[in-house]
Amino acid sequence: MKVLVIGANGFLGRKVIKEFQKTENVIGADVEFTGFSLKCPKIHLDITNEVEVSQIILELKPDLTILTAAMTNVDACEDFPDKAYAINALGPKYVAKAVKQIGGKIIHISTDFIFDGKLGNYSETDVPNPLSVYGKSKLQGEQFILESGVLSCICRTSVLYGWPDIGQRDNFFSWAFKSLVSGKIISIIDGQITTPTFVNDLANCLYWMRNFETSKIYHTAGPEKLTRYEFVQQILNKMLQNRSLFPNLGKIEKITKLKQKALRPDNSSLNTDKIQQDWGKNFKNLSNALNFLDIEKLKNKI
Repeated sequence: MKVLVIGANGFLGRKVIKEFQKTENVIGADVEFTGFSLKCPKIHLDITNEVEVSQIILELKPDLTILTAAMTNVDACEDFPDKAYAINALGPKYVAKAVKQIGGKIIHISTDFIFDGKLGNYSETDVPNPLSVYGKSKLQGEQFILESGVLSCICRTSVLYGWPDIGQRDNFFSWAFKSLVSGKIISIIDGQITTPTFVNDLANCLYWMRNFETSKIYHTAGPEKLTRYEFVQQILNKMLQNRSLFPNLGKIEKITKLKQKALRPDNSSLNTDKIQQDWGKNFKNLSNALNFLDIEKLKNKI
């Protein structure tokens, strides 16, 4: 199978490439490859350029296209809504159109932020109602893919975490871990309930889904519903169990509000029954993910 990973140099994109290289012919596509060290063919691709998207996909003819590229800075999307719409909505539209032409199929990564957070534990059949430019643009991207008629799986995920490769920006998990190791006191909101998702598990889930034959929407996320504070508290508790490794361990303080430009859903947690039923995929909880990552090894990477 020829697999095109768009957003190859991103946090998820690199993990996806590593998974799919086990058995498949993988090509990475992105707007830049700074720090990219994976051994696979790579090609420049700007998904906001419809002509470029069409030319490359029609030339490569991938059997499967995995679209991980997105503008994910929620507050920046408020500042630059046109850019967010171009990347998160029009980009998927152009990719879907081209993939449809070659008879290929798409796995598209979407987000829990398409929901307003009033209910929580959202299933795939719940009606989206995004609060932010980011959520609205991602929902429009989903809709464009569905309208195209291309064979597709839309995978909604939530708060991807794990250890970034060298040169990649921190995610919420790695930022909190590094801050605590350095002895900082960090302020974490006691709210914004999500289902944090271990990035390695998501990449592995996409790999197992690669031979899908019908279009579906899935919630591919972690099993725990956690506030941001509870998430960081679990990390701190794990470090406290190994206090000899962390002589200058920092602390966390609970706050009730954050100064953020974009509205966030109060509870955007995702129900993952469907992915478990259809594919038998169970994601790690945070405790098991920390055991897998090994905090002593993480400390040595700082």
